[in-house]
Amino acid sequence: MTSHNPVVAWLELEGRLLQARRPVEVAFIAVNEALALAHYRQSVLWSGESGVVALSGAALVEPGSPYVLWLDRVFRHLAGGEAAATPRAITAADLPPVMAEQWDEWLPAFALIVPMGAEAILFAREEPWVEADLFLLCRLADLARLTRLALRPRSPWSDRLKSLRTRKARIVAALVVLIGLFPVTGSVLAPADLVPAHPEIVRSPMDGVVDRILVRPNQRVEAGESLFDLDTTLLAGRLSVARQQQGTAETEYRQSAQAMVFDPKAKAQAALLAGKAEEKAAESKWLQSQLDRIQVKAPKAGLAVFDDASDWTGKPVSVGERVMIVADEIDTEVEAWVAVADIGEVTPGAPLTLFLNTQPLTPVRAVVRSVGYEASARPDATLAHRVRAVLAEGHDKPRLGMKGTARIDGDQVPLVWWLFRRPLVTLRQTLGI
Repeated sequence: MTSHNPVVAWLELEGRLLQARRPVEVAFIAVNEALALAHYRQSVLWSGESGVVALSGAALVEPGSPYVLWLDRVFRHLAGGEAAATPRAITAADLPPVMAEQWDEWLPAFALIVPMGAEAILFAREEPWVEADLFLLCRLADLARLTRLALRPRSPWSDRLKSLRTRKARIVAALVVLIGLFPVTGSVLAPADLVPAHPEIVRSPMDGVVDRILVRPNQRVEAGESLFDLDTTLLAGRLSVARQQQGTAETEYRQSAQAMVFDPKAKAQAALLAGKAEEKAAESKWLQSQLDRIQVKAPKAGLAVFDDASDWTGKPVSVGERVMIVADEIDTEVEAWVAVADIGEVTPGAPLTLFLNTQPLTPVRAVVRSVGYEASARPDATLAHRVRAVLAEGHDKPRLGMKGTARIDGDQVPLVWWLFRRPLVTLRQTLGI
């Protein structure tokens, strides 16, 4: 710029600023070409977000240089307080002693700082500032601020937010918020099937080996009907030996009883032999009672529920080990397996609706009776919590073994929470927040 007319100089500088294509170009023009408006030796443009943006006489700013670091501290100190929003002349006396010590090293004696919103521009020279200089440089700072804001890259979201200012967009936004807050019943889905409500567990009466399974899986049996028996080989052998020992002990006792008529010493021996004979008789009786228990009978009428007879034939079992159950075919309840992530939505007393695979259009109503506090491993190697539910009264009870999907209802929650709960949980688990 070569004109000394302030008006012409201002118009030329204004044209340069308006023709800039990037915010950094505006900053460079503002700190270097403002000499056409007022004389100064140094000029700095500073931003609260990125620190020193431009220096007069420098093509690039070195962020780690001592000069730039000192300038950043000075601007941040001057940005506080009530006077930070007004243009003002400053000297070293306006700074803390630690900063003022370096003023003479970096800047001339008189400086002028002009705020630009979140930014500020500083001009420094050797002589005091006059009112005319202050007026022109303030207008320059306003134009530079508006130009830098206009050239700043915009986020796609800014345009969308502006569209919300229209009346139609506000109505749509309000409807979206209302729909998102609309209360819905929270629910979870879980695989379920019908299991015996009051089963009779059939256990092994003693240690042994299963010899035969006398019924088929899921066969209907009557009370007292034989279900399976254990191998009798060992027990029958022990009973045979015990009976022989009993016979021998009884023979010895009779001989001793006859001898004590003539021999007084045999009387004491006869008492010992009598006790031994009674002991062997008791052992034989106990073994016979065990042998009578070898064949296990049904405790009540119902279905004999177990997997496969071949899995049990020849298998060693211990006393009290479960072999099968006997259950009423229609005395059933719902057993559901709820995923670990959904168990917080399930509470005892919650309504449960079972949609059977064979009757999807006829739901079965039930009420949650119990919720397992600890997750268990399922056959498909997943962890889930066991939930038991009692079928509603007056409902035709489906037969044992039918499978389907259970919907367990919980508390009422906003629709937006119901839609985004799972994505939020997945995001939290993925990011660890």
